[in-house]
Amino acid sequence: MAEFDLIIIGGGIVGASAALAGVRQGARVALVDAGLAGRATDAGAGIVSPVALDRGEQRPDWTSMITECVGYYHSLLAELDAVDPAGAGSATFEQVGELVVAGDDPDEQAALDAVAERLSSPEGRRAHGVTKPVETVDGADLRAYWPELRGDLRGIFIAEVGRVVGSRLHDRLMTAARRRARTRSDGAHLEVIPGAGSLDPQHPSPRVRVGHRVLDGGAVLFATGAWAASDLAAYGVEIDVRPIRGQLVHLRLDGQQTGMRPVVNTPGAGYLLGFDDRIVAGATHEDVGFDARVTAGGQHAVLSAALALAPGLSAATILETRVGLRPATSDGLPLVGAVAPSVHVATGLGAWGLTLGPLLGELSARHALGEALPARLDFLDPARPATKESP
Repeated sequence: MAEFDLIIIGGGIVGASAALAGVRQGARVALVDAGLAGRATDAGAGIVSPVALDRGEQRPDWTSMITECVGYYHSLLAELDAVDPAGAGSATFEQVGELVVAGDDPDEQAALDAVAERLSSPEGRRAHGVTKPVETVDGADLRAYWPELRGDLRGIFIAEVGRVVGSRLHDRLMTAARRRARTRSDGAHLEVIPGAGSLDPQHPSPRVRVGHRVLDGGAVLFATGAWAASDLAAYGVEIDVRPIRGQLVHLRLDGQQTGMRPVVNTPGAGYLLGFDDRIVAGATHEDVGFDARVTAGGQHAVLSAALALAPGLSAATILETRVGLRPATSDGLPLVGAVAPSVHVATGLGAWGLTLGPLLGELSARHALGEALPARLDFLDPARPATKESP
């Protein structure tokens, strides 16, 4: 008999969500994590939005999945609060809304108009899980939200957008998973094992080596983000995922309350998020492999975009810089499902990790434990042909 029902390799948002789902199902779960520099969960800005700005929204299945994942946050947070009442609210999720803005660039204006058009009808809003009509804002009204923004911007306000601290959400997921495992009486178990886990290609059933330890499992789920392709290569499995470096800058405006400010986003480049103790500006999109360094050029790009958007931030204090390696696929869509007998993957979430990760992690764990994936996720099949993302 296998030691574990499910072995999860990778302990970011997807892996932590999968661990909680596994013990919730009564499974014996091992979570293996190497704590590699550049993990996207640790650096992610934290936008949780039902509305994509980076593609034409021509896929109803993509739109529907995003909407479902955003809606899942509310039930998930309620569960985390019930399991860990002392930590209630500490995931720092707030529905603060989002300002999508554009200046005089024709491409950005066209993209902004396209988003506004999609959300102009009740049917369009319903498809995105948006219940309130969007507001058109510019000039003084826009700067009432963010006084630092430049004066020639125009935009729309979408109320159903939130922001979350990824590292805190991760910690709460792990706390809930541990407590669920301890309070169940049906053999559910969670063991967190530090180190880099790799499949043993010589063994017919899933066997994972972590240092000198060998773990036997009924199934293995790779939730290793940008590293998933190299992790699976030793097992003879090829998947379409690569790292994209994102650099961010954390700022502080002394004397300013920024915790409930809406997210500022653009169809082109750059975004701003306000938290209680900081503002996050980001992010670069650099195809440089597994290079998790902070670079002068990357920081210049982030600060240039932030100050072009909000000149009033020029006097802000720089608190820190962060780097995350986002797992990207050729078509911009995640990879979720089985890649070999009893071997599963959940990766390729790109910039959508904190929005999609909790629900996709849960569904992936349940699939690895024997449930069928919902048919609505068929378009995320890891075996689909690799195609280039449309603009």
